[in-house]
Amino acid sequence: MQRAGEKIIGGAGPQATPHDVFLGEVKSRTVFPLLILHLVREKPQYGNSLIGQIKDISAGVMSVSPNTVYPLLRRLEEKGYVVGEWERPDTRSRRFYKITPSGEEKYAEIKANMEEHLLRVKRAIESLHEEIYG
Repeated sequence: MQRAGEKIIGGAGPQATPHDVFLGEVKSRTVFPLLILHLVREKPQYGNSLIGQIKDISAGVMSVSPNTVYPLLRRLEEKGYVVGEWERPDTRSRRFYKITPSGEEKYAEIKANMEEHLLRVKRAIESLHEEIYG
């Protein structure tokens, strides 16, 4: 929904307002589960490792705190999308997570739904850059 005084940006396809582009789905509950499921598909990961990788992948643009990642990992585990195992069960050191078959299905669903939005964000950023810097 366009807000008063906002210019629609983004290019062909579904349009987005600046509010939607910068504060919408990219910072919502959708992209973090997608990234986490993507990363634990490659190899088992623990929370701090995921935080660092998300920061690296996003070139520092997406800040992720432990207060976001650990509750999300617990929710993903409760839903059966990942399974976690303690590195040393007797000391409960690091908990490594890996994707499950239902997590693979959820990953494919989120990935398919997120692509168009990420492309709209990319077009919006490119449009802004072109407008400002030529």
